[in-house]
Amino acid sequence: MRSTFIKLFLAFWTIEALIFVSTLLFLMNQFRTTEAVYTSAFAQMESNARLSIRAYETGGCVALKAVPSIFPIDTPAPGDQPALLFDPQNHLLCQTMDTTPYARRVAEVRKYGYMVHGQGSASYMQGVLADNASGKHYVYILRGSYPRQIYIPYREMLPRLAISLIVSLIVTFFITLMMTRPIGLLREAARELAQGNLRARVNWPRRLRPAVQQVEKDELRGLVVDFNEMAERLEQLVDAQKLLLRDVSHELRSPLARLSVALELAREEADEAAIQLEGTESEKNCGLLRDQLDRIGRETERLNDLIGQLLSLSSLESTRKLPETAPVSLRELLGGLLPDMEYEAKRRGCSVVFEDACGTGPTILGSPMLLARAAENVIRNAIAYTVEGSVVTVELRLEEWLQGDFAVIAVKDCGPGVPEDQLQAIFRPFHRLDLARQRSTGGYGVGLAITERAIRLHGGQVKARNAVGGGLTVELCLPLAG
Repeated sequence: MRSTFIKLFLAFWTIEALIFVSTLLFLMNQFRTTEAVYTSAFAQMESNARLSIRAYETGGCVALKAVPSIFPIDTPAPGDQPALLFDPQNHLLCQTMDTTPYARRVAEVRKYGYMVHGQGSASYMQGVLADNASGKHYVYILRGSYPRQIYIPYREMLPRLAISLIVSLIVTFFITLMMTRPIGLLREAARELAQGNLRARVNWPRRLRPAVQQVEKDELRGLVVDFNEMAERLEQLVDAQKLLLRDVSHELRSPLARLSVALELAREEADEAAIQLEGTESEKNCGLLRDQLDRIGRETERLNDLIGQLLSLSSLESTRKLPETAPVSLRELLGGLLPDMEYEAKRRGCSVVFEDACGTGPTILGSPMLLARAAENVIRNAIAYTVEGSVVTVELRLEEWLQGDFAVIAVKDCGPGVPEDQLQAIFRPFHRLDLARQRSTGGYGVGLAITERAIRLHGGQVKARNAVGGGLTVELCLPLAG
């Protein structure tokens, strides 16, 4: 039982059920024991017995009939009298009825001093031994029925117990629901927030939205309000960061464009100066100048490429839905990428192999440009980290999951792999395994982040795992169209 709802529900309901059952059993048993009968009824019976004996000895049957406990006013017949008084010779006083059924009970009273009969039934018979002023022993027997509020037969107790348990079940359900519903809403919103949906909030019903006074008194509702405020503040901070990143990237484009123009002009002037100047020393100086200008050009291209990636990442992060979709054949998409990827792989002394495990080309409903960029970033990353002379394998296959049919693009390299605790972190922007962040040890840490967001926009997911024989395998899982 991992659910908090189930734990609280069973705990509360068990406690309530035990209270109901123990209360009913107590009511059933409190009038059955000899001690309870003696303490609650015998004292009053002895008092009534002495009063009846004194009335009989002083006024005879006329005075005895005036005692309410012997002859109530509304009694229809002498045989229905609730109290019986027997003299020392066991003769019934002032009543004419068959006393044979009471002979055994009278003897029991004379032997033990008291008598209790009829426990567990709707009627009762109780008797006490009482003395008169001269020490003669009279037997006083009281008979009747328990009040309905006290006596509950077993056959009637079960329906009442069932109704009580059902009522407690319903009450406990709603109490537990009130306690666990905010927790469930918080978990759902927290999962959406962790998946990147910064607009996730706890959707509290309008009619149940807490006021300020309720928030101060109710910890659970206060937690909901605090969570929504935290999520709103977090969204504002991240949006401000994205806006700053986008604005800075746009502002850098103009100086880079001017820098590229100035670089080309400097190269032309360097070439003209090399033609005009003569001599080995002058040519050497012009050659060094051209090398420096080429270095500036390469760094400018890298910076321009980084700005382009940042703008793409910012655009993907702010996009919640694909603007335009079309059927995309993954086989044709990879076929168009592989020639360029093979050319880049040859420069590193490795190769790219495409393995198509699909009988027919799988079709994805999405953006061809985003899908191509996502696959290209993963393949280029594999080429950059694989060992020279090795093979980068690009596999296309189909898999059937509970959510439906998926196409999987698996890219496997023969590089050093990634630590297990970093397999998910490599898809975060600017994450680098090398803390020194040297350009020679990898890219800018943006390519895989763009891939992850592009695949997520298509309803898929990206997974990374270390291969058994070494290297890293990155899988792009995309739902099939239809």
